[in-house]
Amino acid sequence: MRRLNVALEHVKERGIECGIVLKPENIFYLTGFFPSSQAALLLKQEPLLLVSKMDAALASAGCVEFKVFEKLEKELKLKYKNVGIEKKYANIKFYEKYLAGKNIQDLNFIEEMRKIKDKEEIEKIKKAIKIAGDALAEVADALEGKTEREVAAMAEYAIKKRAGAAFEAMVASGKNSSIPHHMPSDKKIKPYEAVIIDIGAKVGYYNSDISRTLNSNPDTYGAVIEAQRAGIKECYAGNEISSADSAVRSVLREYALEEFFLHSSGHGVGIEVHEAPKIAKDTEGKFEAGMVVTIEPGIYKDFGVRVEDMILIGKNPKILSKKVKPC
Repeated sequence: MRRLNVALEHVKERGIECGIVLKPENIFYLTGFFPSSQAALLLKQEPLLLVSKMDAALASAGCVEFKVFEKLEKELKLKYKNVGIEKKYANIKFYEKYLAGKNIQDLNFIEEMRKIKDKEEIEKIKKAIKIAGDALAEVADALEGKTEREVAAMAEYAIKKRAGAAFEAMVASGKNSSIPHHMPSDKKIKPYEAVIIDIGAKVGYYNSDISRTLNSNPDTYGAVIEAQRAGIKECYAGNEISSADSAVRSVLREYALEEFFLHSSGHGVGIEVHEAPKIAKDTEGKFEAGMVVTIEPGIYKDFGVRVEDMILIGKNPKILSKKVKPC
């Protein structure tokens, strides 16, 4: 209820008569109810959760009054003039149908609120990290002779015995490891060739996201580890977020490897696997205590190397995935 009250204060301060929350992750964050079908949360003087018949039983566990709708279209034809909406989430059709002629403001403060995790959220993330780490340990010694697809299935099964999977496991071996978002194939894993495994678990709707590289070239692997350590050192409250990315790139530049680093240095993790803040050179803002982020430098050349750990921001960085092996 506290989160909902904070959101209502934001709405009031901005002069918004009614905020329309459509993104399932944001509805869950504010109410404790995660929609399985169409839903909308109306942020107004008396907040109201609109749910389908399929979700009526689940909605009763939330912290806000709810109404089962027959047609959501009818409920969203609001008379308010000043309306809030998640601009990055609502599509053009929604704007044309419901928001024509209204004064529209962005409900981006919800995603800002989600950046900072409370103790309960952090505990769920820690559990998700341990489950993913245990799964990785199970498959790491059983790679040879199996296909990437088989190893991915083994990793996902190991996770799903304990929790939900945050995403489809990525297993990339040999030349395939040079493709950052490679999907597991029928290629058999050969002895001593590089293998990247990227997996995550989901506990109570909170995710983990970790990557490890096995059998890599020692020199390239060492450069990536050094770059990651440099980035992690910058992950403390009050420091510029972009400084972590700069530190990673500075090390890779020293080894003449920066051109082979094809993505940002990390991202926030929580209800979504990828959420704010993005750890990139153009990101504005500072780290705040309670943020949970990844630092994941990678090199994609003839083969790939990526090491991804999850960090809790505080006075000093805390590596939540420090015990995940092999590393």
